[in-house]
Amino acid sequence: MPSVPQHPAGTPIWFDLSTPHPAQAQAFYHALFGWTYQDMGPDYGHYHMVHQRGQPVAGLGPATPGTGHLPAAWTVYYASDDLTRDLARLHHLGGRTLAGPMQVGPLGHMLVATDPAGAPFGLWQPLTFGGYTLHGEHGSPAWQEVNTRNADQAATFYGALFGAQATPVPGDTPYLTLERDGQGVGGILQMDPAHWPTDPPPHWMPSFAVNDAHQAAALAPLHGGQCSAPPFGSPHGTTAVLTDPHGAVFSVIGPPAPPAQ
Repeated sequence: MPSVPQHPAGTPIWFDLSTPHPAQAQAFYHALFGWTYQDMGPDYGHYHMVHQRGQPVAGLGPATPGTGHLPAAWTVYYASDDLTRDLARLHHLGGRTLAGPMQVGPLGHMLVATDPAGAPFGLWQPLTFGGYTLHGEHGSPAWQEVNTRNADQAATFYGALFGAQATPVPGDTPYLTLERDGQGVGGILQMDPAHWPTDPPPHWMPSFAVNDAHQAAALAPLHGGQCSAPPFGSPHGTTAVLTDPHGAVFSVIGPPAPPAQ
């Protein structure tokens, strides 16, 4: 897949991990994806830029008290071209601010919020930093979706916030795709009681591309993580849900399995 030159408003722009044990998390994701890291220094709280093939693909930093996250959690950020306007729109639509808005040095402006059901996500308005530049290659962002118990509410909220259309996808599990200008920018998965336990709160799930989802699922437990959902077929390819050693949940997507002979 080609590099990503820019991220228009209302499209995904960044994934980052908040974790209580950054060094251990770095070792886990390096073993899984081959990631390398750049420490941004004390002015940025030793936040690390994550690189794949020399290009930024994600961020990793110490857990920040007061953001409403679990001890370790991935956050999906969407691009904004006017954070003040989007903040007002978010509140009007029933969302809630968790952190920010704030300026992050010369890089950009950010906030972390929740949708009306409580799923955390972020908005990023770039200055000098424009988000990930590699997409769909091993160890880089591939997809993102919100898992919620009210898909219709999520479709109304994110559709209005991002200027997107929510289109139902045929299948056994209720699922909608958010599309903006003909481009898929995210998914909405209904956590129906028949397939989900009652305890997981609404949350966004980042997905990373891998060369082989079965190999990634086997590697995770060897380095202190878990394979929470073994590889299965999906519209995007072969998908597995993994958990890192400190409880942060994410997905990997590999090429579809070859057809049976």
